Amino acid sequence: MSVIWTGKGLGIIMSRILKLFLICILLVLYAGCQKVEEQKGSVEIKILPGYLVESEELTSSTNSPDVVIVDARSAEKYQKAHIHNAVNIPKTVFRTPEDLEYKKNNGFAISPEKAEKVFGEAGIGANSRVIVYDSITFPDASIIWTLLKYYGHDNVQILKGGYERWVSDGHPVTQETKMLKRADFKVKPKPEMVVTLSWILDNKKDITILDMRSFAEYIGTNTAGNKRGGSIPGAINIEWVELAGDSTVKSAEELQRILNKYRISRDKEIVTYCNWGIGRSTYGFMVLKMLGFEKVRVYGGSMEDWSIKADLPIGDIKSIPADL
Repeated sequence: MSVIWTGKGLGIIMSRILKLFLICILLVLYAGCQKVEEQKGSVEIKILPGYLVESEELTSSTNSPDVVIVDARSAEKYQKAHIHNAVNIPKTVFRTPEDLEYKKNNGFAISPEKAEKVFGEAGIGANSRVIVYDSITFPDASIIWTLLKYYGHDNVQILKGGYERWVSDGHPVTQETKMLKRADFKVKPKPEMVVTLSWILDNKKDITILDMRSFAEYIGTNTAGNKRGGSIPGAINIEWVELAGDSTVKSAEELQRILNKYRISRDKEIVTYCNWGIGRSTYGFMVLKMLGFEKVRVYGGSMEDWSIKADLPIGDIKSIPADL
């Protein structure tokens, strides 16, 4: 049976073919645009050398006179057992009433005089190589790392995997306390590392704010002792453990996926915060620096500062998008 096409029927078929052809072209162009957008928003990263120390490397440095090992865990954990020759600087050292008053007026954890006293008494001098460790349960080592960097001591590294990794690798621990020899620690502050509340208000349209706390704290169901529960409006919530996993920090590939998921770009200034301005916020700062991000700062006041200002807006469970 033969089919005879009329001019009208042929025209309809050609019209439909043309439409399908145009749709295919549009789909290809759309897919290409999406790929370009993804590439544009993606962050190519790697963990830079000089930030992390493996436990094997530390074993050969525990008795070196130029190396100061800092245990940033609590005093109780330190007394129970610690790495040989480690000195203990827990975060409670930076939370005295005088420190809180200084932070309230100046926007960051401790005064230059306090830094010289604490780090000098720990034996940290201009030529010291500092290796800090903590427990994988909380990023206390980032506090020491950031404070030393802020006050001009750049030769500081983090023990990868912390105390738990050291023990699981079979290295010895002790209860003996090191006899400390005071060093001359001279501060050279880097104020560009830290921002204040007023700086955030002046620059909020041009910055990315990262809330490094838990989701419950972010939406305000857990006030964590703050005057008001919630978050800085517009902040992106990346809980610190999402970057750390079960170690000090995840692999570069995993970190890249996470940062791409949240569309974190190197192009914008990034500000990290938590509750106290030391701990989770300093961890976020440290990891981004470790990945080569240049434009990163810590909000020293963090929610402890933001939440007491009743006239400032706050993000909470009522204002968080339902699809978050």
